[in-house]
Amino acid sequence: MNKMKAKCLNCGELYNYKRRQLGYKTCLDCGDISAMREIIRKSTCIAPAFNKGGYMYIHSTQDAKDAGK
Repeated sequence: MNKMKAKCLNCGELYNYKRRQLGYKTCLDCGDISAMREIIRKSTCIAPAFNKGGYMYIHSTQDAKDAGK
């Protein structure tokens, strides 16, 4: 049985072609690393929505200017 493989853009390792068809261009290991980097980056993009209020995610610089008002 010949299984199709795709090549990871980061490390060059072969991974299942079905993953490539879903739109992923990296193997699972490289995908986990990039996902953790994104989680850490997004965790620092929060600010209080208003005085004594909950926190909100800051999407853009305009959101940063409007936060806390």
